[in-house]
Amino acid sequence: MMPSGRKQLLLWIAAALAATAALTIILIREHQPAARHVLFVVGDAKRGRELFFGDKQCSICHSIEGQGGRIAPDLSETHPGSPAMGWLATVLWNHAPGMYRRIRSGVSYPHLDTEETADILAFLYESASAEHSGDPTAGRNVFEQKGCVRCHSVRSWGGKSAPDLSDIAAGGSSEWTRAMWNHAGSMMAPISAALGQWPEFYANDMDNLIAYVSEGNTKTPQATRGDPQQGWQVFQTRCIQCHSVRGSGGKLGPELGPERDLPVTTAQFASVLWNHAPTMLRLSQEKGITAPTLNGSEMADLAAFLGSLRFFEPVGSPFIGERVFSERGCARCHGPSAEGTKLAPPIGAPGDAFTTVSLTSALWKHGPKMVDRTEQLNIPWPVLEPTDIGNLVSFLNAPHPSSKER
Repeated sequence: MMPSGRKQLLLWIAAALAATAALTIILIREHQPAARHVLFVVGDAKRGRELFFGDKQCSICHSIEGQGGRIAPDLSETHPGSPAMGWLATVLWNHAPGMYRRIRSGVSYPHLDTEETADILAFLYESASAEHSGDPTAGRNVFEQKGCVRCHSVRSWGGKSAPDLSDIAAGGSSEWTRAMWNHAGSMMAPISAALGQWPEFYANDMDNLIAYVSEGNTKTPQATRGDPQQGWQVFQTRCIQCHSVRGSGGKLGPELGPERDLPVTTAQFASVLWNHAPTMLRLSQEKGITAPTLNGSEMADLAAFLGSLRFFEPVGSPFIGERVFSERGCARCHGPSAEGTKLAPPIGAPGDAFTTVSLTSALWKHGPKMVDRTEQLNIPWPVLEPTDIGNLVSFLNAPHPSSKER
């Protein structure tokens, strides 16, 4: 017998509260609730890097920005899809059979607990969000076609009414972005007079331009890794008057996360700021708001904070998750309510609540056995989409009727 509609609703609410409580515990595990109030990054990328290149031996097969093995793909070459945590989880899952077979050929299988999984996922997200290497030749074309050459010079070639851009680029991409934003207001009138319109940057334009103006620099600037927690402080003091995050903040500009598709790299961030500068500055002036000036590492920190908003626990529906669980073939072995069958054990236990991290950790731990089992039963390996993860977590956390109730 199925539970009444009222009873079922109460069960769903209880499940949602349990999942939320578990996620909250993970988010504040370092006992810094004020600093992590709106940050959705779970895990420490620095510790993840140490694990990746150290004890867990991931770098035997994989490389990051060319550092590491060549057996498997460089994990920094593909930029993360959305939702980022769901994307990372599904990349690991979808490629599991090939990875497990390769690991069996001589590399010891690394054990990952939930915290280690969180750290490695954070590191992979950070690595996949790294800067592109631009094309200097294409960058020269951008420099000319966008009209930069009329005012600016590069290595003394070009206009003389504005600074040489190679000097600005020497400070790194964050300094470049900061200079573009801080001086956008003063450039508005001369650019409009010279070009008749505000030039905009798309695709790889900014990466290529930075590569061109940086070419020949004798000293390569160190990449500045911003601090997302510091970036949250910058956002509150500089941006929150106009922009909001999860409904908290101003309404003059668009909501910035976490569902919004935000720029990942500093160069992309520079393009977005530049393209929208005329509108943002005009609206600020109309509302009597002073356009913020960013100093020191504030631009790098702000970019890191906005990038972190893509790395959050995806939400989902238990009803859609139930359908996904069935359509992807999970129910064939684990049962329609994940209660377990003769082919595979139940998933989860009373009192436990899954998150993307703990689910990924469990999938990694039990992956080899699942690969063996699907091969024995001649069952195709189920392929997941990034959006499946939030729905599956919601479904697995929901209380299911027992067989007797059915």
